[in-house]
Amino acid sequence: MSPQLDHIYLINVRSFTDRLAHTNAELARFGLSAEPVHDWDVTDLTAEVESRFYLPGVLSPGQKSCGLKHITALQRIVERGERYALVLEDDVVLAEGFAEGVAAALTEAAQHPQPQVIFIGCGGNFYTPRSLRKPEQRLYPAQRGRFADSYIIGHDAARLRLEWIRKHRISLPIDNQFEAIDRETGIVMLWLEDPVVEQGSKLGLFTTTLEQAKPDWLQRILFKLERFRRKYVYQLWR
Repeated sequence: MSPQLDHIYLINVRSFTDRLAHTNAELARFGLSAEPVHDWDVTDLTAEVESRFYLPGVLSPGQKSCGLKHITALQRIVERGERYALVLEDDVVLAEGFAEGVAAALTEAAQHPQPQVIFIGCGGNFYTPRSLRKPEQRLYPAQRGRFADSYIIGHDAARLRLEWIRKHRISLPIDNQFEAIDRETGIVMLWLEDPVVEQGSKLGLFTTTLEQAKPDWLQRILFKLERFRRKYVYQLWR
C-alpha cells in the first residue's frame, strides 16, 4: 500500500459485527486496518441533529444515519489535516489488485486538479469508455460520482463538502448528495480503472438496510448481469 494513504475509515453500525469482521478480514489480506465510524447509529439520532443536517423529506432513519457517519469521517479528515484518506462502507469486497490499484490512484492523483475525490469501486457499474482509456493510465476524470462505498478524499475536498452541508443541509441519499455537492463546489471526480472494490450487498453477501431489498440470490444475478452489460457490452461501441 502506498505510504501516501494517511488513514482508512470504515462506516459501520455497532450491531453489524458480522460486517465489521468481514471488512477487517478483507483489509487484513493486505496488512491493513481501519478506524470504525460508529457515531450516529439510528438509535443515536435526535430531532436536533436531524434538523441541523437534513431538510424535511422522505429519507429513512437508516439513510440519515449513513449520511451522518460519512460526515463524521469527513470531519475527522479535516481535523487531522489528512491529504489522502480512504473511506469504506462495511460491505466492501476487495479485489486481488486492491493494493496496486490504490497505489496507482495516489501516484496519478498529482496529475489532476485539487480538490478531488477518487472513486475506487464500481458503484453503479459505471466504467470509463474503453475508447478514452490509455495504456498505463488508471485515473480518469468523470462527470458523476460512483457510490460512496469506497472513495479517497483529502481535507480540502472534505472541507468543501462540510461547508456546503452547513449552508444547505442534506435532502438526498448521501451518494447522490455528495455528487451534487462535488459538481457545485468544483471538486474533481476521478474514477479508478479498473475498479478494485465491489459492494457485498450487491453481490448478495449482505442484505442492504438502506433500500427495499430484493432476495439475495436475485440481487446477485441482477448485479452481475448489469456489470456484464455496462463493463463489456456497452464498450463494444464506446
